[in-house]
Amino acid sequence: MFSPRTSAPSTTTGSDALLYLLFGVLGAAMAFGSLAWLTGNLTNSMVGIGPWAPFRATEALLHPEVLWPALSATALLIGARIVPGLLTVALVTTGVVLWSRWRAGSKSGLARKVDLAPLLDKEIVAKAKSLRPSLGGREGKRGRSRRPRHPARHP
Repeated sequence: MFSPRTSAPSTTTGSDALLYLLFGVLGAAMAFGSLAWLTGNLTNSMVGIGPWAPFRATEALLHPEVLWPALSATALLIGARIVPGLLTVALVTTGVVLWSRWRAGSKSGLARKVDLAPLLDKEIVAKAKSLRPSLGGREGKRGRSRRPRHPARHP
């Protein structure tokens, strides 16, 4: 079951948004560099030109031609730019969707309809009758046999 958020909201919402944005950009850059290194090496292996390059995500991100000098410009573009870019976009999109679902709990702290359902009249009457069978023949407070509070005045 989802646990309610216990931390107080920050008073510096703009700073929090910038911090989240900074972490997101750094995470995406790290993912893109790592995926560029992996797909560049896979492209290099499929073409069969050179050995597997050592892990240098920054070089793969900024200067892939240094890691794989024998690859053609088209192979570098596809293997070290387009494919890791698409994978990074898919990864970031999945992360944002999961994060937004996780954060989409009760934002206001107020109960929703689902939370209030057990407190409605029908459910309360049914629970009372199940706990105390002698109430089985009685109607609820707001049932059919409700009498008016004040007797009708006739002239």
